[in-house]
Amino acid sequence: MLIRADNLAKHYPIAAGFFGRKVAGSVRAVDGVSFTIDRGETLALVGESGCGKSTTGRLLTRLIEPTAGTVRFDNMEISELDETELRAARRRMQLVFQDAGSSFNPRMTVAALIAEPMYLAGASAAECRARVQELLSLVGLASEHAERYPHEFSGGQRQRIGIARALALRPDFVVCDEPVSALDVSVQAQVINLLTRLQREFGLTYLFISHDLRVVRHVADRVAVMYLGRIVEIADKQTLYKTPQHPYTRALLSAVPAHRPGAARTRTEVVGEVASARAVPSGCRYHTRCPYVMPVCRIEEPELTDLVNDGGGAHRSACHLVQSRP
Repeated sequence: MLIRADNLAKHYPIAAGFFGRKVAGSVRAVDGVSFTIDRGETLALVGESGCGKSTTGRLLTRLIEPTAGTVRFDNMEISELDETELRAARRRMQLVFQDAGSSFNPRMTVAALIAEPMYLAGASAAECRARVQELLSLVGLASEHAERYPHEFSGGQRQRIGIARALALRPDFVVCDEPVSALDVSVQAQVINLLTRLQREFGLTYLFISHDLRVVRHVADRVAVMYLGRIVEIADKQTLYKTPQHPYTRALLSAVPAHRPGAARTRTEVVGEVASARAVPSGCRYHTRCPYVMPVCRIEEPELTDLVNDGGGAHRSACHLVQSRP
């Protein structure tokens, strides 16, 4: 096990009143999530926009401080690390952003962008130059691309540059924050194949954040479904796609376009809109939209509980209806 999150939460206070001196509630972006990621595994985190996926990824790398809960990285509690220890740990965990271009300094060449983390880690100029050429070749770019600027590349090429920069310090853990959602379908396949190959070659561990369940099916080992700051279902990929248990998971899977136009499929209807993270509903967070809501759903929040597994891997769900079945 490389990553362990326990009751991880991030709440953003809402300022109100004169000069924002009064706190009027909080936005519960992440509200008590627990999971593990094994070394060499890809855990996909899926859900609608605003459910807390990206915030979770930033909490795991301590780019933001948690309100509550803990994160252990290779048996180190990262919230307890001092500045020097945290800098050393961060060499082993990196991020690939959704829009790589927005994370680049437009005045820096590709070589400078990729070499920057190595330079900050104390590598010599010669070592940086050699590593940049190695990384460019690794992600499918030519050596002459090193002296160009980010605006000279397509979206897919910029994403390859972002992946190269993330690998510069030879990390163990990479948070892929919707790395292909802004790309054309054909380019998506190329980037996914690249990430898969790099994981196989270097033994990387991924947290793959996405809202596209078609993409997740190709890259994930396990899938965690997130709704309004909480994980509502988690299982290995085959089990979750074959026998989803939570009504929200079923709704997400039923919305995936069919492989063949006109193919028959069953849609799970969802009513209403996602509730606000500022005013989280009592009881089950999904009860305001669930077609199977029961009285207990409005009162008690279900815990993520182990289910009878018929797919060969651990399967957990947070749903009163599922837990009431014999």
